[in-house]
Amino acid sequence: MKYFVNDNERKNTVYHEFQKGCFDGQTFWKSDSISLSDDLLCTLGIRELFISLIPDYNDYSEFEIDKELWNRIMQKAQQIGGEVLACILEDDQWVTNTFLEYEVFTIIGL
Repeated sequence: MKYFVNDNERKNTVYHEFQKGCFDGQTFWKSDSISLSDDLLCTLGIRELFISLIPDYNDYSEFEIDKELWNRIMQKAQQIGGEVLACILEDDQWVTNTFLEYEVFTIIGL
């Protein structure tokens, strides 16, 4: 993957974890999670994308994303294009597989 990394590929903890299902409030860096570095989240414009669609989004909390919200994120990314779209499309396969088993996934901030 170009933008996201698996747990064993993380170089530090300055990542936003995309975790399957609801966050239990305690478990971080699950083996089936993927993560996006804070640098990429900010420089690519993903942070701004999330802020525009996720009420009360901030980099230091958890946010559950359901199918409806994910579809809105995809639509907005398509309008923006470029690397924002490329990053979100890379994430889409993981998200699609997650929704086969769970109703949500959780973005866990720094």
